[in-house]
Amino acid sequence: MQAPDIDKDTIARARCGHREAFRLIVDSLAKLTFNLAWRITYNATDAEDLSQEIFLRLHRNLDKYDPAFPFMPWFRTLATNICLNHLKRSRLSKASSLDAHEGMDVAGPDQKLPSGDFDEKLRKAVQELPEDYRLVVTYLYFHDLGVNEIAEAMQVPVGTVKTWLFRARDELKQKLKPFVATQM
Repeated sequence: MQAPDIDKDTIARARCGHREAFRLIVDSLAKLTFNLAWRITYNATDAEDLSQEIFLRLHRNLDKYDPAFPFMPWFRTLATNICLNHLKRSRLSKASSLDAHEGMDVAGPDQKLPSGDFDEKLRKAVQELPEDYRLVVTYLYFHDLGVNEIAEAMQVPVGTVKTWLFRARDELKQKLKPFVATQM
């Protein structure tokens, strides 16, 4: 997904409290923001809630943005951190609720969405990747970011992004091996 162009004047006006300028930013980033949140959570309701949270935080923190630097990497970092914090909180919540219901049968991920469709298998395989791996795959393949841009958004070295990407691809290959016809 291509990042929208938001001109510096619109950002400057929004930083000064101009409501219409902020509305233009929100409108420009709405689809990208929802897509990012959905690709991290794979839950439409959570993605909608997170999109709202991202824009609330953007409004509160826009004065912290340094106009000397590009806006989109700063915004992606803000959005990514909000989504990752949500995942951590929900994981903690699920763990404590599972402790409370120990001994009860809980449906596993295989029981949720049975499907023979390869796209569904791929989506599920990406969803099951560790958080960092899933994020680099999302940024690279669904947001068309380069490795340097991913490193900047995730605030990690480029080498780390490359390692996570290599490992993510390897895991996906292993998970999807039964569903992919061998090529000769």
